[in-house]
Amino acid sequence: MSEFGELLRQLRKQHKITQRRLAELVGIDFTYISKIESGSMDPPAEDKIVKIAEVLHVSADELILAADKVPSSFQRLITENKDVPMFLRKASNLSPAQWQQIKDIIGENDEEAQ
Repeated sequence: MSEFGELLRQLRKQHKITQRRLAELVGIDFTYISKIESGSMDPPAEDKIVKIAEVLHVSADELILAADKVPSSFQRLITENKDVPMFLRKASNLSPAQWQQIKDIIGENDEEAQ
């Protein structure tokens, strides 16, 4: 089972929604939900993932990332900002201390924005 399929099954069961009902609300065939959950089919396109997130009251970004898809907002950021691809290439070499520094900076920026 894929990470997305497992997460989808857990969320669906938490909300006591059948595969058939989820499929109706999202606008896809219920057998597709079953196949996604079993891992025999890939997750749907981003727009369907967003609808699933709305139905299950969860973050669309959380589901999109679990589906190993890059959210379209991130795609735009990556393609529009020439520094982002360079950062992503270098990020694989960052130490845990450097990641913590980045988290601290982000946290400080979030507090300043409030």
